[in-house]
Amino acid sequence: MASGTLAFGSTAIPLLYLLVLLSGFAGLGYQIAWTRMLSVSLGHEFTAVLAVVTAFFIGLSLGGLIFNRVLRQTRYPLRWYVALEITIGLWALCLMLLLPHYNPWSAHLIGSEPHPLWHWSVAFGASLLVLLPATLAMGATLPAAHRVSVSLSVVNRGIAGLYAANTGGALFGTLIATYWLLPALGLNHTLLLFASINLAIAALLWLRMPKRQVQPISWPDAATPGRRLLLVLFLTGLLGLGYEILVVRVLAQVLEGTVYSYAAVLAVYLLGTTLGAALYHRYSRRSGDAGERWSATGQRLLVAVSFLCLTGTLLLWATESIYQAVFGQLGPGNLAAMLAELSVATVVFLLPTLAMGGLFSHLAQQATGPYGLGAALGVNTLGAALAPLLFGVILLPLLGALETLVLLAVGYMILPWLLGSDLSYWRYKLPLVVCACALLLIPGPLRFVSAPSGSEMLAYDEGVIAAVAVIEEPDQSRHLKVNNRFTMGGTASRFSDHRQTHLPLLWHGGAARSALYLGLGTGITFQAAQYYPELQATGVELIPEMLTLMPRFGVDVTGPHWRNPPRVIAADARRFVVAEETQYDVIVAEVFHPSRDGAGSLYTVEHFSAIRQRLATDGLFCQWLPLFQLDLDTLRLITRSYLEVFPNAQLHLAHYSLRQPLLCLLGGEGLNAFSDDWLEQRIHDRGLQRQLIANRLNSDFTLFGGYLAGPEALRRFTADVPLNTDDHPRVIFQAPGFVYGDPQSAAQRLLELVQLTAPHRGTLLDNRSNKGDFGRRLQEYWLARDAFLAAGVGVAPSTDIRKILAQTQHKLLDVVRLSSDFLPAYDPLLKMATAVHRVDPQSAHKLLLELEQANPKLPEARRLRRRLFGGDP
Repeated sequence: MASGTLAFGSTAIPLLYLLVLLSGFAGLGYQIAWTRMLSVSLGHEFTAVLAVVTAFFIGLSLGGLIFNRVLRQTRYPLRWYVALEITIGLWALCLMLLLPHYNPWSAHLIGSEPHPLWHWSVAFGASLLVLLPATLAMGATLPAAHRVSVSLSVVNRGIAGLYAANTGGALFGTLIATYWLLPALGLNHTLLLFASINLAIAALLWLRMPKRQVQPISWPDAATPGRRLLLVLFLTGLLGLGYEILVVRVLAQVLEGTVYSYAAVLAVYLLGTTLGAALYHRYSRRSGDAGERWSATGQRLLVAVSFLCLTGTLLLWATESIYQAVFGQLGPGNLAAMLAELSVATVVFLLPTLAMGGLFSHLAQQATGPYGLGAALGVNTLGAALAPLLFGVILLPLLGALETLVLLAVGYMILPWLLGSDLSYWRYKLPLVVCACALLLIPGPLRFVSAPSGSEMLAYDEGVIAAVAVIEEPDQSRHLKVNNRFTMGGTASRFSDHRQTHLPLLWHGGAARSALYLGLGTGITFQAAQYYPELQATGVELIPEMLTLMPRFGVDVTGPHWRNPPRVIAADARRFVVAEETQYDVIVAEVFHPSRDGAGSLYTVEHFSAIRQRLATDGLFCQWLPLFQLDLDTLRLITRSYLEVFPNAQLHLAHYSLRQPLLCLLGGEGLNAFSDDWLEQRIHDRGLQRQLIANRLNSDFTLFGGYLAGPEALRRFTADVPLNTDDHPRVIFQAPGFVYGDPQSAAQRLLELVQLTAPHRGTLLDNRSNKGDFGRRLQEYWLARDAFLAAGVGVAPSTDIRKILAQTQHKLLDVVRLSSDFLPAYDPLLKMATAVHRVDPQSAHKLLLELEQANPKLPEARRLRRRLFGGDP
């Protein structure tokens, strides 16, 4: 009889470990998917992100605590384990139907301009409420599995093994969900798979596990620890997740900030925890750890965690070099980037988390006897739930990353006292105190802000969402950097930035009374709205620190030069559009970096649909796209999704820069056919006219000259391309390939785009204007523009004007011959003639003669020739 029991157990135990692993796999996958789904309505503000994470951990904590007594007293733990897995799976299926309706309700409840406390409260309450059935069950699955293992005659030392299996499953869930399932299946189909796993776990438990009764567990002969043990579990949960939050925040300045960056960091964190628990499981089966020995082991583990956290902090200074070395050695590509980011995360996370995994296993093992594993997990997770608030919101902005990390390590040093440490253990801690003090004495904070030689960092703000810096170049120009990875424009791009306001407002007719800007950055684009006398402008920016830095770029949103004081709001653009009730004549979506995690949700069909609801009857929506930061495949995805909501869409160029080409998707009910007297009939304000002259937008040719494609051409360009939706956010997973890879130059991508769209470009003029002289000349203008762009591709930079002239003269003259109205080719030739006259007058004279012949309608070449050479030789 006994041998038969052991034989059955020998097959049941590995199966139990496998099912616990699968449960962890699905659990982490749920967290990733649900967090992404809820952020659509709750926002990406740190208050919302904090609320969702806290709600998830609070739910897990409550699950462990609430079910702890029941699971300790039940004689049928298998039934409870089966019920918990079924609950998780069924509620996951319910959320697939519930969240699409729940999200808009919660966004409207928050409002467009909520107080931070109200925002956090609603986001926390909404997340906790909608996730609670699943998170309660998740928090109790490991305690239930442990009770099942007891029924199989496994001693309590199996806690560490079960914990390792569950955390290992979460590790696989992180990698497989992020790198494969979500990109391939989308959110709902991935959730359907996870729910199927939970239901399959329940079925296998019921069909394959022996249904044995079990007595309430008791701890053998060890001295029962006091409640200090639960306090230590709480504090280690707080400090452990605090270390992750702080290091992730620092690494945001080193890694690329894509959806895969955080996955790499989280995977290493879970790997270390898994290995630590597994090693402890093996150690605890071979050695006793009762009484004083248990306390001594716990103290050593706490000291080890403290030391390794200090070591990880010190190694943070080397992470940028490590990342560049690995990435440089392997070359560009997704695999190289993944290995480089994993390498960086391994250096700072693996050893500290390995010790943390062993430490939790050790503490939980001792707490299970008197209190239950549910209580141990519950208080530990409760501490983790408070870590984002304490470390991310309070200590990080107050002290800085380095000081907070050292304080965290000191916290681990103090904890042995709660386990009964005597004075002898100070011989271990004294070196740690010295190390902590030495770290604080290192000059300079944990900042990674790359800047060219001779530049100066004028301002740096380590905010709760991102670290932002203002860099001044030797030529006195300034630009804004976010997390050292994303350059958000600056004073050198003022011409381009102002055009990003003027173009959509002029296409609307210059009479818009309200405009909404989604994303402000430096504020220079928004600044140009002040020149429209009747316009009431509203600007929304996710990162609050950017609003305080706008004066560094000459942007003052409170000055008297605004005829209508603007409304500036720190908020998530996606959430604001859903919650706002005002309608706008023009909505301008600024340049969003598509590869940045979260930015892809600003290019979905659902977001474009919400924007359409915010447009007035004759409104226009302009979505600016940085072609220098995305490939054509990603552009197709975004354009296809835009067309789904705005079928009359047009594509325009902001300017003719080949280094940083900027595109505009334009759509809305206000997009009517244009006429040949568009500006003359509509723009009468003298101040605005002067600004348009300065931005070279003082003619209908320059206003419409950037037109690339109409609806027909765009439909052909995006044929057979899938949509980017909230359920299947393809941009989020596809765009990182651009920053990880070695793409062709922006100029080459622009030229390819022009070639693909030109045959079916169509017109944007009404019938009268299109058939008249202006229509013919505008077609010539577009031909000249296309040729001008092609002429600039492949030109080698040089300080020798003669070499530049040799490469470009004939190409630009050909462009001038195509259109007498296209000045971007004519004007550079005038400047080159003036410059080359100093070193080669004969070549200058020949160039000016050819320029006169190429465009005899314009007098500038003739005037310059007469001025340089006197008369008419």
